[in-house]
Order: sequence, then C-alpha cells, then structure tokens
Amino acid sequence: MSLQHRKLFSRRASAAAEKDRLLAIVERMADGIIIVGMDGSIRFANPAAEELFGRRLNDLAGASLGFPAVAGELAELEVVRPGGASVTAELRVVETDWGEERVRLVSLRDITDRKRAAERAEQLQRERIARAEAEASSQAKSEFLATMSHELRTPLNAVIGYAELLDLGIAGSLTDDQRKQVARIRNSARHLLGLVNEVLDLAKVEAGRLTVQSHTVNAADTLDAATSLVQPQADSKGITLSSHCDSLSIVYQGDRERVRQILVNLMNNAVKFTESGGRIDLRCAVASRPSNEARLVGTGPWVCFTVRDTGVGIPQDRLSSIFDPFVQVEGGHTRPKDGTGLGLTISRRLARLMSGDLTVKSESGKGSTFSLWLPEATEVQREAERWRAGAPDTAARLVGLADVGRGIVRELPALVESFVNRLREEGIVPGAESLRSSQLADHIGAFAADIGNMLVLIEEARGETSRLVVESAEIQLYIAERHGWQRARLGWTVPALHREWSVLREELERVMRRGANNVPERAVSEALLVVDRMLEQAEDRSMRALERGLLNGESGPPRR
Repeated sequence: MSLQHRKLFSRRASAAAEKDRLLAIVERMADGIIIVGMDGSIRFANPAAEELFGRRLNDLAGASLGFPAVAGELAELEVVRPGGASVTAELRVVETDWGEERVRLVSLRDITDRKRAAERAEQLQRERIARAEAEASSQAKSEFLATMSHELRTPLNAVIGYAELLDLGIAGSLTDDQRKQVARIRNSARHLLGLVNEVLDLAKVEAGRLTVQSHTVNAADTLDAATSLVQPQADSKGITLSSHCDSLSIVYQGDRERVRQILVNLMNNAVKFTESGGRIDLRCAVASRPSNEARLVGTGPWVCFTVRDTGVGIPQDRLSSIFDPFVQVEGGHTRPKDGTGLGLTISRRLARLMSGDLTVKSESGKGSTFSLWLPEATEVQREAERWRAGAPDTAARLVGLADVGRGIVRELPALVESFVNRLREEGIVPGAESLRSSQLADHIGAFAADIGNMLVLIEEARGETSRLVVESAEIQLYIAERHGWQRARLGWTVPALHREWSVLREELERVMRRGANNVPERAVSEALLVVDRMLEQAEDRSMRALERGLLNGESGPPRR
C-alpha cells in the first residue's frame, strides 16, 4: 500500500472513530440531538430526540427538519407530535464533522413546562393587577360612602334637633296642624338618618373598619332589650310578639350592642312583612350542632337566636340573594316596603365578625325563620368576665399581664418558626413555599416581642398613661405598616394578608397559654383582650399599606 493510500485510510479510520465517539456521547445526552445534513435532511436522532418528536429514528431519518437551521442561533420550535399534542423546544445549532461529512448538530431542549410557567406567571400578574385595581375601586367606593354618610348625618341631626325644638314650643306655640307637620318632618328625618347609618355601617364593613367587642353576655337580657324596642311597632300593627329563652343562664360570646342591632333588624323586617293578626316568635337556645346552612368555625356549642314570623315569606329563587347589598325581595319603584336593602347584609357580616353566622329558611306565603348563631361562652370566659366586673380597679385587672408578656418573649423563636411554617403549609399566596423564612417572617418577631414587652409596661403603669406604652404602640404600627408594603411587593392579596394576621393571632394565643406558667387564667384572658386590640389596629394599618402598595405598583413607602 502506498503512503498516500495509508494516509487516506488513516484519515478515514480517525473520522470513523471520531464519529463513533460523538455518537456514544450524543446517545447518552438528556437533550434531544439530531444530525442534519447541509441539505436539510435528518441523518441521525438520539433517543431523547425520538421521545421529543414522538417518532422513531426510522421515521425521522431522511425527513426534512422543516426549520432553517442556522449555526450559532438560538430559537424556539413548536413540535407537533402524532395525535396533535405539541411541545415547545429550545433549538441551538452548531456545525461539526460527522465522519467525513460536514453536518449541523441541532440541540433540542424541551421547555414546555418553563414556557407554561412563564405564561402562568404573566397571567397571575395580570390577575393580581386587576384584583388590586378592583380592590382599590371598592376601597374608594367604601371611603366615599363613609364620607358622604358622615356629611349627611350632620344636617339630618340638625333637622331632627330643630324639629324637636319647634315641637317643644321654643319658637312659640304651635297649632295642632303645625304640630302634626313638625312630627312628620322629625319622623322622616329619623327614618332617613337610619338609612344613612346603614350605608355607613356597610361602608365600614367593606373597608374593614367595623369592629366588634367580645364579651360574655346573657342571651335572655339581650333578647328582652331587643323585644322592648320592637314591641310598640308590633302592637300598633296588631301583631302578637312573644319571646322565650330555654334557660336564663344561656351566655354567648360577642358584642351586646351589635347582637341587639341584628335582632332588632330581624324583628323590624318581620313586623314589616307580617300582616295584622299575624305572629312573631323569638327564641334563644343552645345547640351542639348548627344547621347545614351556617358557615361556622369551631366545634360549638352554639347559642341560636331565632326570629320566626307568619308573614309573606320569601320565594325560593330569592333566598340566595337576600343577603346581598341593596337587594329586596320586591324590587322596583313600586315596591310596597321602603328601606335600603342593607339590613340583612350588615347583620350577616356583623354575625360573622363575631365568629357566628346568620341563616334563613322560608317559603313564599308561609313565613320566614331567621337564625343568628353565636359561640356559647366557655366557663373560663364566664369566670374571667365575672372577675373583671368585680375587680376593684384597673390595676387589679392588669395583675399577671407582665408574666404573660415575658412568656411571649421566651417563646419567640418557636412562635416565629410555627408562624412561617403555617404560611408555607397553607400556601397563603402562590409560591409562598419557595420564599425564604426571612421573607415570610418579615419582622414579625420584632412585632411579637414588642407585644410581649408592652404587656409588661401596661402592668407596670397600673392603668395610668405611660409614655413608654404610647411609644411601644407607635413601634407596632410602624412595623405593621412596613409589613403591608413588603407584602404588596411579594404580591399578597387583601384576603391573604387578613389570613396571615389571623394565623399570627392564633399563634400568639397558643404561645400565651403555653408560656404563662403559674398565671391565673383570668390574667391570660385579660391579656388576650389587650393583644386583640393591638392586632386589630396593626392589621388595619398593615392593610392600608398593602392597598396603597398594590395601587402604586408596589413602589413602597416614602423614605423618612
């Protein structure tokens, strides 16, 4: 063999060995690899490419790539598999030698999941912006209603006041006809004031600014107070109104004034929609299990107030909407009963603010039964209320708060860890599980520590005004505001932030009860009342910051 032939053979052997080595590497690669001749036809495809295309090498070999493969470029290719399914692949091209042939090596990486994740992220961003705009619009509407309601109440109170002065004869004696006209002015103004107050309450509820107290209250006393307010209206219309409590010792946990407001509203509606000669029965009882319609959290037992009437009833197709704002069973300008249609809306929201609910059962022409569900007070809550009522002074009620506060500080690391874990487990917002612990905690440790220290300061101040207590409260509000801005930057929503504060409240209560060794239960209950007020104010400040942050594109508060 001549030297020239030996060199040619050597080159061919070397090229074949290089091809085999390249083939061995390509076949093991996770990315799809295809070898394309300079004419655009496929020479080879590795197993990953076969899986990507959904075709075997025998089907791919000799076929055209169908895409201009330019070396050095990065592109995306939509691959349609047999059956119509498609995947998105990222395509890279380099030129190389394949044996003795110059070819293009095309690398294909399946980026379908990444592409869909990016599209989902964009969709979530659009939804977040739309939700923020809707919440901002709702907030603006609520603030407008609240402002206008205040503006309307001032002149209405003046109208009522001057009408009463005229009725008293301050400006001179009135004839019988004049007195009747003044009475109509007064009654109309009072009616209008009631409507304005309902709008104001709804605005407060929607803005998250309507608060309720939590005390142990005797159910029979509340029922009697509400009945006495409605009895004259029922008597004037010839309606029999009766009330009964299964036991005079039934005690619920809630806000006495708000519960009375709900019951009066329910009874007023019953009087309004019950004809003369009808009947309205009120009852309070304890139930271990609520009705299926009630949305209640906890295991009970529950105190249930029922208002049953023999009125016109509610059609089945309207039952689901009567708790919506501005909805009345009979609408239009010719409806026989006046009102805003806000009473039931506000009543249900007040009930749920007190960890209860308001439900209805009715049938057209056969009357209605409204049920107000509230948690029954526990024996510990009753004892704490009795002690609070009998305490000689404020200082005596505060004894033990310092020990509870020190317990919070001792348990601080465990509290923060449990708080962060719960945010991850509940998936407060998409991607919460992937956030760093420091991002999820966001100075909650400092906030909780200040709560603990503030309980110590409150007991030491013995109920007197203290500059240290005031400054501690200011620190809490400052942290809460910054927390709201930070949550806005992370894409938190209003419901998510509300749930987060609820989690913090639950974790604080757990730590307070566990860490308060040798502290009377009444002191823990008193501390819980104080902490609830702190959290209420902090959540309100935090929520306002979140809404401003979402509205302003999460730019954050101005630097001080």
